[in-house]
Amino acid sequence: MVLNLSLWLGILASAGMLAWSVLRPGLGHNVVDTHGLVIVFGGLASSMLVCTPAAQIASALKTLLWILRPSSTPSRKEAAEELTRLAQKARAEGGILALRGVDAQFADGFLQRAVATTAACGETNAAHEILGVEIRRRRVARQEDSNTFRTMGTLAPMFGLLGTLVGMLQVLNSMSDPTRLGPAMALALSSAFLGIAIANWICIPLAGQIRSQAMRETILYEMIADCVIDIAAKLPTFLIELRLSSYLDEADAITASAGTLRENA
Repeated sequence: MVLNLSLWLGILASAGMLAWSVLRPGLGHNVVDTHGLVIVFGGLASSMLVCTPAAQIASALKTLLWILRPSSTPSRKEAAEELTRLAQKARAEGGILALRGVDAQFADGFLQRAVATTAACGETNAAHEILGVEIRRRRVARQEDSNTFRTMGTLAPMFGLLGTLVGMLQVLNSMSDPTRLGPAMALALSSAFLGIAIANWICIPLAGQIRSQAMRETILYEMIADCVIDIAAKLPTFLIELRLSSYLDEADAITASAGTLRENA
């Protein structure tokens, strides 16, 4: 498993800046003003329930856990090595049916799904179409999860502004009573702070992180699907390796191609 270091470094840096801002003398109470918390968090939660199905919110939260925990998804280089091994095994043992015992957990089970689909179809065009639909479905689901957090990032500052307007109305109504000006101004400022902080430190960065992870996941799935279909079509192993190298970063691709040339020399 690989920990997403950039994500956690960003979370720690944001938490540090937020703590430094809040814990400065005289600021903590204003930032965590009860009215601001209710308006921003309550308004955001109620608005999301109106504009987004509960099942989609649950899916977005599940995806949040997916990006926070260490990833078990293989890198493209690791996948290329495993797929090369499988191609050699299939060629030695009689074709795609020799791969039915592949690791059920590899690439979140997509490798097993690709092998089973290709073996059942017996025709590469049909297998390519079925696997392509599944890849698109998974990508769209991730995009919707990303859009859920992006929507939250759009709404949070708006509720912060709403809290600010409510606070300013209280300020105007309290002009004759100076003792009420402080709490009213605190509501106005804390609401804006919370809304902007939630959007820019949490929601929008998480949306971007989910989108990036989803794109890497999609490329990995396409790589697996193409390779398994090539194995079913009984293409030579060196051609399969060359196709795999096209999915790799430049340095890894050069290494893989060199290895293929040595083996076929």
